[in-house]
Amino acid sequence: MKAVSFLHQKGGTGKSTLAVAAAVSLAQRGERPLLLDADYQGTAGEWGNRFGRERRVETLAHVQPDLHERLPALADGREWLLIDGPPSLSPMTESILRASTRVIIPVRPALPDLWALTWPAAMIAKLRKAGRAPETLVVINMYRGEPLEPLVEQITELQLAVHEQTIPADPVYAALFTGAPLPDESARLMLELIGA
Repeated sequence: MKAVSFLHQKGGTGKSTLAVAAAVSLAQRGERPLLLDADYQGTAGEWGNRFGRERRVETLAHVQPDLHERLPALADGREWLLIDGPPSLSPMTESILRASTRVIIPVRPALPDLWALTWPAAMIAKLRKAGRAPETLVVINMYRGEPLEPLVEQITELQLAVHEQTIPADPVYAALFTGAPLPDESARLMLELIGA
């Protein structure tokens, strides 16, 4: 099973949108993903209540910090579990990191999003030392052509890998929350991001 989480301690970076987009992309390819909403705000779960059946994505809310222990039962034989994490530092966040095989940390091309990477970088470093670190990628999200070099430099100084593709600021991602499908090109980008 592949457990891909979307985490950042800062809100507004696009975690929920990317988690939903990845789930839709897998479903459009014929997979049977489970989208797990571990964020108290409940955005991914509400999307699932409204559009999950139509888009062939099952959603489940789980906001208890025992995710890493309950993961096999929650996954129920699925190959893909996508986790929308909370915008906070908490035992839940640590549990998500321990449960994940890949962690995607979305950042907008803005310095405050980068400044908030210090904690995720420290937590990943701690897990690396313990031999339990998931593959971690920072992805620049909502990209509108800003200069990337200074952003990438700051991210790599934190010993975090940067995904080679940016996620554009594109209305197709917002349209997911009206029940729309994801266009093929955007779906391919999401599949590449999660390693599908």
